[in-house]
Amino acid sequence: MAGYFIAAYDVSDPEAYAQYNPGGMPILMKTMMRHGGKPLVAGPGAEWSAGERNAVVVIEFPDTDAAHAWLNDPEYVPLKAIRHAATTNRIEIVAPTFVMPGG
Repeated sequence: MAGYFIAAYDVSDPEAYAQYNPGGMPILMKTMMRHGGKPLVAGPGAEWSAGERNAVVVIEFPDTDAAHAWLNDPEYVPLKAIRHAATTNRIEIVAPTFVMPGG
């Protein structure tokens, strides 16, 4: 059953964030694909009931274990640290595909 990494955040330090995006994109994409990740949503402008965030990301993985493996991939962890340091109002979720009870 597929798993999803969902994140929303505001970029608080654009100069530092540039080291992550676009600077870290080759490593981000390589590690994400290594774990079977497929980006579904990425970019600014998502509308939230609690207000807009600068960036929203949804990545589909084969399962939640693969999503966690990507988040903890030793090659990706330094990039994740840059993203965390350069953003605020961050929400990150790893969730499985919904399966209707009894279905």
